Amino acid sequence: MKDKTKHRSLVGDILLVHVAYAIIVYIAAVTCLWITTSWIIDNNLEKWAVRWTQELNQLGTPLYNDDAKADRFIHIEDYIEKFPEIAYVTYYTLDGTPIFREKHTDITTAPSSLSSKQMAQLGNTTHIKKPHIIRHDQDNSLYVKAYTPVWLESIPDDGLLDFSLADTRRDKVKLVGYVELGLDFSTYEKQFINNLLAGSVIILIIFMIILAISRAVIKQAIMPLTTLNKALKHLAEGNTEFNVPRSTHREINNISHALNTTIKALRERDATLLRLADHDSLTGLYNRNFFTEKLEKLAATNSTSALLFVDLDHFKYVNDTLGHEAGDRMLVQAARWLKHHLRKCDTLCRFGGDEFTILIEETTQQKTVQLASNLVTMMNQHLVFIDSNQQFQVSCSIGVTMIDSDLYTPDEFLSQADLACHEAKRAGRNRHYFYEKLKNETGKMEEDIGWSRRIEAALKHNQFVLEYQPIVNVHTGHSDIYEVLLRLSGEDDKLIPPSAFLPAAQRFGLMVEIDHWVIKHALMALANHRKLNPDIKFAINLSGHVFEEVNLFRIVQENIERYQIPPESLIFEVTEQVAVQHIAEANLLIKKLIALGCEFALDDFGSGFSSFNYLKHLPIHYIKIDGNFIENMTNDKTDQAMVRSMIQIAKSVGKFTIAEYVLDEDTMSLLKGLGIDYAQGHYVGRPQQQLA
Repeated sequence: MKDKTKHRSLVGDILLVHVAYAIIVYIAAVTCLWITTSWIIDNNLEKWAVRWTQELNQLGTPLYNDDAKADRFIHIEDYIEKFPEIAYVTYYTLDGTPIFREKHTDITTAPSSLSSKQMAQLGNTTHIKKPHIIRHDQDNSLYVKAYTPVWLESIPDDGLLDFSLADTRRDKVKLVGYVELGLDFSTYEKQFINNLLAGSVIILIIFMIILAISRAVIKQAIMPLTTLNKALKHLAEGNTEFNVPRSTHREINNISHALNTTIKALRERDATLLRLADHDSLTGLYNRNFFTEKLEKLAATNSTSALLFVDLDHFKYVNDTLGHEAGDRMLVQAARWLKHHLRKCDTLCRFGGDEFTILIEETTQQKTVQLASNLVTMMNQHLVFIDSNQQFQVSCSIGVTMIDSDLYTPDEFLSQADLACHEAKRAGRNRHYFYEKLKNETGKMEEDIGWSRRIEAALKHNQFVLEYQPIVNVHTGHSDIYEVLLRLSGEDDKLIPPSAFLPAAQRFGLMVEIDHWVIKHALMALANHRKLNPDIKFAINLSGHVFEEVNLFRIVQENIERYQIPPESLIFEVTEQVAVQHIAEANLLIKKLIALGCEFALDDFGSGFSSFNYLKHLPIHYIKIDGNFIENMTNDKTDQAMVRSMIQIAKSVGKFTIAEYVLDEDTMSLLKGLGIDYAQGHYVGRPQQQLA
């Protein structure tokens, strides 16, 4: 909504104050001048009235002598002509009758007799007194009138011969009449008013000039404020790419300094926000948001570029064993290493977690594959992470795809590199994989990548669930052994069986992380259950990938010590196929765990062609007969013979036997007759989240 408020100018307000102040001063000055001038006129009037009346008194004395000559009037006329202020002179007899008037030619009114009141006032005057001055009389005359009595002095006549200087008699003073003096000061008043008006006009002109000069001076003086106003306007618009100039005025300069400090802080804040928006706060690399925008721009060009998806191997193990702070330090070290081994024009981003993406512009497939190969080889050979007196050789898996077609979207290019990276991990990690754009493979890989994401989230947020299936001792009927089975939480609290997600976990190299998760949480649960049942044991399945890394023994040992669990309460299971495939590694790991006090079981026994031969080479305690021989043995004599021979051979080498897939009572009875030691299956007990 537009602001309709009228905004005044600061210069206008200052000038308005000056104008108002000047008008007040002018009115006060004129008033004082008027009062002063009036006082001066009145004062001069009295002084001149005294002089003129005295002199006219003397000049008019002959008028009251009978022998006065005719030229007596000439003296009065000449006297009046000397003073233009005297409008007229009128002489009166004692009874107030005018006997003579001398006036200027512009006076047309005839003299009137004195009133009785005037006669009374003049009769009370004495000799040598000030004249009686009337500014306005009853006839509203414009003249100032001064009245004074006319005194006639005479020397006593006692005869000229008898004159004596010793005679002390005074001269006779006689009141013979009155004189009226009309004074006209209108000329002076008009002149004064005219001068006042002319002076006012001049003052007004001077004031306007001063006002114009003041306006320019004020504008110049407040120019720094105008600059500040512009700066604040830019600042309000979000623009911080400017600086407020310094001022010679201390106050303005302080404000300018404060504004510059604020602008600098805002500029740094914007730069920080921009850096946070485009950079990863931990590693300082570009983040996923910047990568996405860069990939979109790059995919829109016609140049041949490449996308590398880098995933650090075994990062989760470092996080779990040494803590997240150590994991962060490993990420920072890996980020610096990657940046050091790339060109400045290459774009390295932290995509998320332990994943990095690299955009290579203007390249070929051969150069890109060679770069990926070099990164994998050099990282595995030269990048070592040391923390808490422990040393870890850092390696990575890299997926590569070329950005050389407009048939795919940026998201599809990213998915291709991601799928290729998971393929590299599935193939054993510490290697690169180049994505071949084969449509018939894409669907399966995308399905697996979906499962891999869910597995990674389950590992991070503990979304896996453990269930426990009893293994019954056939001789005692007690269930002291429980096999730990893994499930994945699904929608509506439904549990997803391992057959749905473990193939994807194996494909993308997540089985080691799953093994670690199961061991940690199974041992924590075992510690709680042994508080109620000290004889209980857990059988935990291990994947074949645990034989490819050397940390399983340490993890088991650390968790045994953490939860204070007797090692003999743990039975680790490996399938016959896995054990045979990794016979040397399996033999070494099994011996180390047995030395710790744990027990081992060989699962799916009988599925291989040389199963009996491996009994001599693997130091195991239990043999779990493959369920394919058990589930239909009541109807198949061959299966019965195979199971009987397995049980007999196992007893001969001192191994306990466990029958899987026991589904009914007939199978259970048959197994007892064959001498089986333990039975497991739905007939004995279904998997449950709580122990029976």
